[in-house]
Amino acid sequence: MESYPFEIFDDGGQITIMAPIENEDLFTKYYRLFEKHGYSGNGESWAGIIEQIIEKEDPELLDSIEFDPEAGAFCCSVDSKQTQQRFVELLSPIFSNLSLLEKYLMSADRDRIYD
Repeated sequence: MESYPFEIFDDGGQITIMAPIENEDLFTKYYRLFEKHGYSGNGESWAGIIEQIIEKEDPELLDSIEFDPEAGAFCCSVDSKQTQQRFVELLSPIFSNLSLLEKYLMSADRDRIYD
């Protein structure tokens, strides 16, 4: 399953989902879109929009995710392979379609995105 722009790390059952947003590919693709809507595009802003997308589309999924964003990367831990799959199935298509992602950015609650 394609997980772009997310990378999956499984360290003996500890599953981490990450997007290294400062790498050239991701920065070039996403920075201007986030900036256009008044966000820095850092890991905190990614976490804020991702959390709001999940709340709208699959709210029970939030119970299985622990967000741990950094300035240069979005990062979260999930409790199982099933949660990882649900996360990727929901978010990869949105983040792979900038027009769709922009719709979520435009409707986001700005007060809940800390960047």
